[in-house]
Amino acid sequence: MNQLYSVPKFIPVIFLISLGSFFSFSQRDFNNYQTLLSKGTMPADFSTPVSEKVANDLKANKLPFKTKLEAQNYLKEIHQRLDNLLYSGSVIYGDEISAYVQQVASNLLKDDPELLKELRFYTIKSNETNAFSTSPGVIFVTTGLIAQLSSEAQLAFVLSHEIAHYEKKHVHEEYINSKKMGEIKRREQILKLSQFSKEKELEADEIALKRYHKMGYSTKELIGTFDVLMYSYLPFDELPFPADYFNTENMYIPKKNILDRPIRPITAEEDYNDTYNSHPNIKKRKDAIQKSISGFTNWGDASFIQDENLFFELRTLCRLESIRLDVIEGNGFGAIYSIFLMEQQFPDSPYLNKMKALSWLSLQQREFKLEERSSENKIEGESSLLHAFMKKSSFFELATIGMRIIYDLRAQYPEEPFFEDAYKNYLDGFVQNTSVSLAAYQPYTYQQASQNALDKLNDTTSLAKKEPNLTEGSKYSRIKEKRSGSQTAAFDSTEFARYAIPDIIKDSSFLREFKAVKAHKDSVKEASDLFYSLSKRDQAKLWKEHIAKISKEEASFKKILIVEPSIFLTSKTPTPEWQLTAAEKIHRKTIATNATNQGFEAVIITQDSIVKRSTDDFNEYVTYITYWEQINNANNGNDCLSIDYEILNKYTQARGTSQLLFTFVDYSYFPDLNPAAIVCGTLAGITIPYIYFYYIPHEMKLGKHLNLYSMLIDSKNGKTYSYVLKDLHKNGTSESYSPYYADLFKLIKQF
Repeated sequence: MNQLYSVPKFIPVIFLISLGSFFSFSQRDFNNYQTLLSKGTMPADFSTPVSEKVANDLKANKLPFKTKLEAQNYLKEIHQRLDNLLYSGSVIYGDEISAYVQQVASNLLKDDPELLKELRFYTIKSNETNAFSTSPGVIFVTTGLIAQLSSEAQLAFVLSHEIAHYEKKHVHEEYINSKKMGEIKRREQILKLSQFSKEKELEADEIALKRYHKMGYSTKELIGTFDVLMYSYLPFDELPFPADYFNTENMYIPKKNILDRPIRPITAEEDYNDTYNSHPNIKKRKDAIQKSISGFTNWGDASFIQDENLFFELRTLCRLESIRLDVIEGNGFGAIYSIFLMEQQFPDSPYLNKMKALSWLSLQQREFKLEERSSENKIEGESSLLHAFMKKSSFFELATIGMRIIYDLRAQYPEEPFFEDAYKNYLDGFVQNTSVSLAAYQPYTYQQASQNALDKLNDTTSLAKKEPNLTEGSKYSRIKEKRSGSQTAAFDSTEFARYAIPDIIKDSSFLREFKAVKAHKDSVKEASDLFYSLSKRDQAKLWKEHIAKISKEEASFKKILIVEPSIFLTSKTPTPEWQLTAAEKIHRKTIATNATNQGFEAVIITQDSIVKRSTDDFNEYVTYITYWEQINNANNGNDCLSIDYEILNKYTQARGTSQLLFTFVDYSYFPDLNPAAIVCGTLAGITIPYIYFYYIPHEMKLGKHLNLYSMLIDSKNGKTYSYVLKDLHKNGTSESYSPYYADLFKLIKQF
């Protein structure tokens, strides 16, 4: 559990959080949970530029490299990687989790204050069950790890293990060892590195055990830590999923629909083949620990040294956060099962209901394709029942369940703008999909339909016993009566979705909105069909006329927040850093100029602009970055309400606009297609080298290619406008994009 980084001695001791923050935390309203954000003063790890970190480390001159250039390259690589992670939108500082982790670590190192001074502890919002150390002395713990743990003692052993990696310089040694491998064949290299890493893992366990024992923690909790690791691929709890979970007054799903497949057994094993793994398997680690345990006497029995209630409160925070992360990653199924788990503790929670609405919105945008976001071989245990039901259900059935749930949530929270916007977004997708037709639904519930069928069947049976009265009615009335009776009696209990929204299809406001959305959809399709029926020449002419017309209009908004506009330069050979930096500056200036020319006030927000500024600036930045991640991962680049709806709108309101623009340019030049290429790009003003070996990346094309990708988003309602242009200016340069930005700022006037 470690990664490649180095040790800067210049960074001051990490903050210590006062007990006052713990007491205030205990007042948190879990029912209205909002994501964890950073607090306090921005630490030097975040505020110090990479170049300054490298320069300070070079001055210290404590690295075992033969030349200054080797040391400089090493430091630049590890600090750049660390910086990318710190500004990824997932790392937080000064929060309750980081403070708690810091306190546990401080207890472990109470007899080694000098080592404690070298370490800083931050939280990563991630569902991975993980912790890892870095060469600069930063140790990360994921919320996914805390969500799975059972005690403080288990966390203490994990932290002690990561501290040992740092203390013994394992990360640095692995870097040096990998460089020495040279031209060894890939398979042999992996095997040697894997063996090297396994030795370090067992050594870290041995060192961690000493500190763990000294604190008086119990051996039972120690062994339990390995169970956490072995079963970490499962949800944070294992409770039977109720067959009637989705049933309401108006929607009924027969139990057999959910229970008709067996629960997939949990298959995790301790003694798996770890030949090519970086860590020894669980059995080897357990056996080694058990052997070492016998070498210590006077074992304690503590599961907790700090406040036990505080641990479980923090674990609850992490479990609530895990649902949010599932939604961001597009794992709607996982979010729904975790929501069910947390509803046992927090029934009717507004937060859980918001996550439920977003889960169904994401599932709809992904066309209910579960396999894209959940690996089936990891779906085991109780949650597999829900997964099997959702996977076998048709698009029509799942779309109907989602409509039922979101419609009811909107009715439950009539004063909440979020649920109104969620309903409108879902309705758009509901109408636009050809698999859904109102004619397929019945105006009565499942129970009413089944009772009607039973009554009709009884009536038919009763009539069959009577002598036919040939003087009553006519041939045609008797035929219609027979047909009506047979059709109702043939009620199919598996078609639950047809009877799931009887009140909705009678709702006049719903019908009005449905018709309006459908009319808009039809008009857009008609215009699109007409446009693409034209010749390429006529299309270009019509498009030019359209842009010219819009350019004369007044936009409904004047201010745009442009978040991290980036440019990627792709070539056969690495582009010099100075050239990448210059390209980034030109790109940003071009955007600002074109926005101003069309009457917009452009505010460009980048990582550069928040370094050495306030923590609130940092939180604003990561909120925007997370929103962009959610749009792409969870919603396939479609309309998307922010996972942090209230927080995002707080920031955009303070900025005086709800319009966010994400945009980047991709320029590539390959005179020939060599399978080994280096791709260099700038992201957030940072040089990021990606080295491709043994295959050709799908972006690599012969010649020069310029692509522009832009998306404007209204953060209030999640509506998006995409502007994507590919293969522009075959013979142009990396700066040939200005005219297309001019068109973009003309077009978004109609947004």
